[in-house]
Amino acid sequence: MSSSLGFIGTGHLASYTIAGLRQAGDQRQIILSPRNAEIAAQLAATYQCQVALSNQDLVDAADIVILAVRPADVAEALNSITLRADQLLLSVAAGVTCAELRAALGSQNPIFRTSLISGAAYNTGPIPLYPVNTELAQLLGPLGEVVICDSEQEFDLALAPMCANGWIYTLVAALEQPMLEAGMPASKARKLVVQAILGTMAHVQNQPELDLQAVTESIATPGTFTKMGLDILQQEDAFAPWQSAIKALLANSINATEKDKIE
Repeated sequence: MSSSLGFIGTGHLASYTIAGLRQAGDQRQIILSPRNAEIAAQLAATYQCQVALSNQDLVDAADIVILAVRPADVAEALNSITLRADQLLLSVAAGVTCAELRAALGSQNPIFRTSLISGAAYNTGPIPLYPVNTELAQLLGPLGEVVICDSEQEFDLALAPMCANGWIYTLVAALEQPMLEAGMPASKARKLVVQAILGTMAHVQNQPELDLQAVTESIATPGTFTKMGLDILQQEDAFAPWQSAIKALLANSINATEKDKIE
């Protein structure tokens, strides 16, 4: 029998997880915290979940507790509950280390961290997990590609490129806009841009040893539209800000992990 899940928090990450599980055919019992009553009721009606009377009632009824609140709300949420000795806690609160979670929880329960993106609702995307746990890996597997991290620092580093998920929406909008201005219908512009990105990613995913620079050079040959556009991007140093953003997030992750070790 599948373990029941209790979600403390009903925001985007909880919604993506629940939607992806149901999309994959997982019909296990899912219990929701009552904090945001309207959203909890909507999720319950859409995905056949139950809404608990309190966070502690949720904990008492669930086998696995998933903490899906904002980092600023972690301490308040964990201070209000008491887990059973064998109960797993899986946190999706970005940037909150296992040590910080344990301190807020005040017990020695097994604690795990994961993260996901909006694609999890459609059963695709990266899902880092730390530390390794077979039951949780099987739970998360239908939501995307589970990547087991060997250390908490590696897990925190894994969060940086996942943040690009939010930036890519802006990239898609930026690529669409000139087409819209030129008269392309919005539905066709969206489809063309998205399918171009998906097609490229399918090639990369199915050939993991691919030399991406070599592929670019083989496509962007002199006289092609691809070369013309690439030259403009390189002249504008368009890729540098993306690298700077990732580097800043990586540095922040490393600093957070080192701070946790010191404390």
